[in-house]
Amino acid sequence: MEPEIWIGIGGTVFALAFLYRGWRASRGDQAGHAANAGRLHVVMAIVFIPFLWMAVVAALG
Repeated sequence: MEPEIWIGIGGTVFALAFLYRGWRASRGDQAGHAANAGRLHVVMAIVFIPFLWMAVVAALG
């Protein structure tokens, strides 16, 4: 298998963990900077995941 496929899968796992931790930080009892950073982590993970899978599809095609 192409390295891009493994990078896409590993990156997706990493991004999902990033998304989960950001979601927890934004919903928890933390206020101010921690909550804002959590919201930014969620957005960045949501933006990053499609690019990972575009690389996987490009490697397969």
